[in-house]
Amino acid sequence: MVFGTEDIPPGGKIDAHRHPGSDEILFLQNGLAKVNLGDTVREVHAGATVFIPAGTWISAVNTGKEAIHVIYVFSAPGFDEFMRAESVREGEKVVPLTKAEDAAILAKHAHAVIYKEP
Repeated sequence: MVFGTEDIPPGGKIDAHRHPGSDEILFLQNGLAKVNLGDTVREVHAGATVFIPAGTWISAVNTGKEAIHVIYVFSAPGFDEFMRAESVREGEKVVPLTKAEDAAILAKHAHAVIYKEP
């Protein structure tokens, strides 16, 4: 399993993606969001729990006026490795990835996450 947290600023979003190899649960600790789950769209609020079966497209937008604090849980490891590959450690300088570097990371971790093309 993988457990983590994320803060989504007002107007911020979770881009459309799916996780082929694991279920995911999102828990909104506060705020308001519009969530697209497969073919379903719902307005959710503080305390909402969203279950995302493996392979299901998911996206979300913070529609409120405050940052949303989200807890996420995955049923299997994999996404955590993708996040480490795309991130820098606290205190390190942020150097943007090139398109080629980002594409290579996405290809390497396609078993864990696939993003929809814009």
